[in-house]
Amino acid sequence: MEKWIRFLRMITSIRGGTDVKGTIEEISTNTQLRGANVWMLFCSSILASIGLDLNSTAVIIGAMLISPLMSPILAVGLGIAIFDKRLLWRGLQSLATATVIALGTSTVYFSLSPFGELTQELAARTTPTLLDIGVAFFGGVAGIVAGSRKSKTSAIPGVAIATALMPPICTAGYGLARYDSGIFLGAFYLYFINAFFISLATYLICLALRFPRRAELDNETSVWMQRLIIAGAILISIPSGVIFYDVLRKAKFDRGVRTFVEKAIKEDDRQPIRWDIDTTKDPAVLKVYVVGRPVSPAEKAELRSRMDSFGIGELELNCVQLNMARSEIVKLSTNVENDVAERFRIISGIDEAQENEITRLTSELNALRARTDPDILILNEIKLLDPAILSAKWKELSAAEQSEVESGRIVVITVEPGTQADNMESIRSKVEKYLAERRADYKVGIELLLGASNENEPEK
Repeated sequence: MEKWIRFLRMITSIRGGTDVKGTIEEISTNTQLRGANVWMLFCSSILASIGLDLNSTAVIIGAMLISPLMSPILAVGLGIAIFDKRLLWRGLQSLATATVIALGTSTVYFSLSPFGELTQELAARTTPTLLDIGVAFFGGVAGIVAGSRKSKTSAIPGVAIATALMPPICTAGYGLARYDSGIFLGAFYLYFINAFFISLATYLICLALRFPRRAELDNETSVWMQRLIIAGAILISIPSGVIFYDVLRKAKFDRGVRTFVEKAIKEDDRQPIRWDIDTTKDPAVLKVYVVGRPVSPAEKAELRSRMDSFGIGELELNCVQLNMARSEIVKLSTNVENDVAERFRIISGIDEAQENEITRLTSELNALRARTDPDILILNEIKLLDPAILSAKWKELSAAEQSEVESGRIVVITVEPGTQADNMESIRSKVEKYLAERRADYKVGIELLLGASNENEPEK
């Protein structure tokens, strides 16, 4: 067992290859916010603002790579770890100055921008959670470990991208420019927790690497400082924990609504097109728009009783039957497609598992559009008008035949063999009445055919 412990210590030790003196000198030098660093900060702020405004991930990544914000934050953590008051003060001063410059630059940009819409990249930086704390902390660990090596690694650019300091402060500038306190506070809180936990990670790693202290503190002061850091970390984490809980609860609720609609309401002859929740009413109402077979009062009561099992029992149910023209249904399907595509763009740049989820949703969307084709829906509903109807399909017309039909459409209805003439006329009347009441825009010809004794023609 002891051999395994020694082996683990050997492969996880980060003290070997540490350049303590060089690390302190490098961080102290880069902390100065003057000359080239100021210009890099200004350019980074402009690039991040443009990337957020245009919803361009590539431009935002470029802004992260050239941002000089990391060095002052590392200086704060290092200054606390080695008790260097001068370095700590310079780090705090440079960080405050950089924050003001970045915030002011982005505010001016978004005040003058001809676009100025809340893009997905902007919205993604307004609700920080505990996961963002994890990113900041472990990004800080990677940053100080990589920066303290005698032979520098290629991890620094990755740390700059992962911790993402510039986009949140520029998003806060967007909030100021639009006078939106919610966006400003959410984005600035994300920026603050990034800076704090990167500094905390730097402090802990410098202690682990035993960086030499510039001054010695008595035990009482040292314990007081450690308790202050722990208390600060806990207090700063509380809002993100609350937001994380709300995000999880909302995700679970949305998943329950989607599952209920897809598994309980959706059937072979009934298709939900879209749904939304009306929160202006008490209780809130889940409104589901469906085409095909209507939801009967008995079915609605049964569906309402099942909502508790999906975790949405607090909602009322309202099923809206859509009896729409073909052009209206196609337009609605297009709106659904656009809505899904918009959600896809929100999660652009994600990992392979999420990309697979996008592919699955796209396939479901294509299947949904196929099942909501108005021509097919009309044929399915015509078949339900009379038990004697075996099949219904659209007749393929030549150019000459189309000129003889006002709408250029003829529906061919095949009925059971032996159907009497008066029954066939009754069926014709039902179809004509259906088309007049439910599809008034359809002016089509009707052909009735007697099926053969072995009629089993599949629906077209």
